Parts: sequence; structure tokens; C-alpha cells
Amino acid sequence: MQRDKDRQVSDTELVDIDTLGVPQDQTEYPDDAWDLLNPLLTDARRARIMAVASGRTERVSLVLQDIHDSHNVSACLRSADAFGVHSCHVLSVKQRFRTSTVARGVGAWLKIKRHQSVEECVADLRAAGYRLYAGVPAPTAVPLDKLPVTEKIAVVFGNEHAGIDSAWLPHMDQLFTIPMFGMVESLNISVGAAITMQHLTHRARETLPTETYHLAEAERRRLLNQWICEQLRGWPTILKRMRG
Repeated sequence: MQRDKDRQVSDTELVDIDTLGVPQDQTEYPDDAWDLLNPLLTDARRARIMAVASGRTERVSLVLQDIHDSHNVSACLRSADAFGVHSCHVLSVKQRFRTSTVARGVGAWLKIKRHQSVEECVADLRAAGYRLYAGVPAPTAVPLDKLPVTEKIAVVFGNEHAGIDSAWLPHMDQLFTIPMFGMVESLNISVGAAITMQHLTHRARETLPTETYHLAEAERRRLLNQWICEQLRGWPTILKRMRG
């Protein structure tokens, strides 16, 4: 699940994850930003943003460690957005993350947090109540459908060639694998991550009460305030003018 062939990518296709438009400074947006600014959107855009916010969850979190291929990073982030996985963690143990330009449009819609060590990432995830599971084709791994969706789950995917760093192993609650029945013995990491997130979010939606699975109302409102401000570059000036 974690082995790929190297693919050459030109520098013009690569984007540092810092440039994705993801707010990393914990900017506080006005509590009434959405209420005041959303009339500036088209009806279709407003409805789409509200639907996406309502579908977001933090019951499942994606963790990427040292993914080499920029297109794999981008595909994983796009899949997280597609399946409503709001919280993503990127961990650079041996190399800096770079994403392809395909991720430019999705970065601002996700909560992406960077870490410099496994221990730092583990501490952050544990503090948020997550249990840790890694996609590793190991003899002790259990099938994906055996992971318990009644708990908050962080799924960790490591480097395409080396897999997860050994520093993860003492912290893992369980290793898992995606059952396969063909001649191939591994999946591209972005495919594995997509299958995993789709499976876990589907099962969690079917199993958990709506109020448990989805973001709390206060967090959803905070997200709408953030997103509307990020949609409108001049939002401080616009709000000042609206308030007189």
C-alpha cells in the first residue's frame, strides 16, 4: 500500500505546502463575518459552502509523513476534502513536503497542521483524543473494516518506499491493511488513503449520531467565518464599511 516508483516532476509544478493558502497563524475571524459577508456570494456558491461545512468531520484525521511524490500529497489532500475529512497533519521527518499545483484550490478548505517530529505529532493527536492507526502491509495488520469507528481515528501513511518512520511504532494502537485479491501486492499511497478515508467516513456516518459525527455548531460557524473571509481578500475593509 505504500510502494511507488519515483516519478520526475518539474519545479514549476511544485508548491511548498506553506503557500496553499492555509491559515497557520490561528487567525481569529469576526464572529459575524459569515452573516454579514455571505450575501456577497452567489446563491449557488453560498449553498455549496454551507453544504461542505455541514459535511465536515474531525472523527477521522489524515496524517502524511515524508510523502515523496508531490502529486501523491496533492491527491491525498483532495481526497480528504472530498470525503469531508477536515483535519490533516503533515509530518516532515526526512524531507520537506511539496505539493503539486493541483492542491492550490483545496488547501484553504482544510485544517492542515505541520509537524517536525513524530513525537510532536503524536502528542497533538493524543491531546485531541485520537487513536492512531497506520496503513502498513505487516503480518500483524488487521483489515481496514476492523478499525473501530466509534472512536476518533487518525490514519497514518508514510513514505512511498520506506513506509512510516520507526518512531511511530511504540505509539500505534493498531496497524491495518486494505484487503486485495489481485496479482498486485500494493496500492499507490494516494489510492490507499482515499479508500481508507472513504471507508471510515462512510462507516462512521452510518454508525454515529449526526451530532457526534459532524462538527459542533460553534465549530461549523467558526469555519464559515473563516471561509467567507478567505473568499474575500478585502474582508476587513468590507466589514468596516458595512458597520459604518
